[in-house]
Amino acid sequence: MDYSIKKAVLTFSSDIYFWQRDAEKLRGFFTKLYTDENLFHNHGKEKEYIYRMPLIQYKVIEGKLVVVGINEGADLVRNEFLKHKVLQIGDDQIVEFETQLDLRLEELKVTDELYSYRFETPWLPINQKNISDYRKGKLDLDRVLTNNILTVFKGIKIEADKKIMVKGEYEERKIKMKDIIVTGFVGNFVSNVKIPDFLGIGNRGSSGFGCVVKK
Repeated sequence: MDYSIKKAVLTFSSDIYFWQRDAEKLRGFFTKLYTDENLFHNHGKEKEYIYRMPLIQYKVIEGKLVVVGINEGADLVRNEFLKHKVLQIGDDQIVEFETQLDLRLEELKVTDELYSYRFETPWLPINQKNISDYRKGKLDLDRVLTNNILTVFKGIKIEADKKIMVKGEYEERKIKMKDIIVTGFVGNFVSNVKIPDFLGIGNRGSSGFGCVVKK
């Protein structure tokens, strides 16, 4: 069985320090440029939402704007994103920046080994189905993360051929998104899944949340 995925990581470096909220602005910029290509934004021609693993993800890592592409998303990042000499981030036009593109093949695979990870950006595990359990203090975050990882396997069309194991330590964070406050978590976890760095897991992965890196 082939467990390999193609991954492109495009980093925009400038003198400006960006914040997590700027990932959504970066996503909005490219969404407007590529309205006919739903891989960039997960919306169809009639603006209906397409439910799937986002194959292009927009992030802020260490103050830098980053775009991660997976499989066909990696091809689009390589072929299209490098063309742009100007970035529009909200009201700010960014013209002085350098780009660095990292292309590689990695594995997404359930193994017999354990790997340690941390959330580089807050993970958003709470949704309408589990919010009641969360409010009652009954939400098993390890189980939710396991299901989130399984969703990644399904989205990239790789079979998880062994039982996924997860054990984590999580710290709650309140995150302001526009006019609402949502609950997220930071922390570390151990799993028997080999996960490529900078992959987004959980809700709003396309906007930079739930970004996982190996410790």
